[in-house]
Amino acid sequence: MLPTSFLKKRNWSSRLIFDEIANSGWVNPGIDHSFKEFFMADLVSEYDSVNLYNFLYSRRKDFSPYFVQYLDFWYADERNHADGFFELNRLVFGTSETSLLQELQGRTADFAGLDSILSSEFNLLLMFAYDEYVSVKTYKKDKFYDDFGHPGFKGWIKNLIADEAIHFGNAVKILKTYYADKLHEAENVLKMISSFEGGNYKNTFLFDHDGPHFSLSCDEVGDVVIQEILQILCKRQQ
Repeated sequence: MLPTSFLKKRNWSSRLIFDEIANSGWVNPGIDHSFKEFFMADLVSEYDSVNLYNFLYSRRKDFSPYFVQYLDFWYADERNHADGFFELNRLVFGTSETSLLQELQGRTADFAGLDSILSSEFNLLLMFAYDEYVSVKTYKKDKFYDDFGHPGFKGWIKNLIADEAIHFGNAVKILKTYYADKLHEAENVLKMISSFEGGNYKNTFLFDHDGPHFSLSCDEVGDVVIQEILQILCKRQQ
């Protein structure tokens, strides 16, 4: 049995936060409809965690118990984040969850060409570290929630950012604890991972960093992220 304290997991509910906003008497202050496409892109990204989780699920027997726990914790959080974007679209724009699901469920994920990333637990951990680190950076730039007329919006995105930071930290913890002898390979693997940026998004949850919801410039991703992650890995190794 795994020690429950090895990997961190926060427990909170997106739906509860949005219920509290709705029941507070909140009135839409006139949120621009241009955010609709923005929030839909975020919903797609979070919702597509189901595709990656299901793709990896059949390989659970090949993974360490720590990585299996990582995947379960990560997926539960991503589903909660997707719930939040469902509720956000419903509350702000009156879009029903049923109509959103109809749009989402008709798509399929294409993992072709990603074998080099998905081939080993080590590579997967670095991929999660890279993806979650970038997610933290871009979500932190979403300051517009401050203007939505209720502190619950800002509280919700802060919870989401905290989860993404924990996903990054959990991946680093497994890497440091169980793959210390392979960390010299991390830079090359991260460079390989970042080389997939900029391609067409294929509903895989991965490499969705080119939509309207992505607030980082080209000089804030890629090599910059790689060096920041490597510094964190080295720092935690000391």
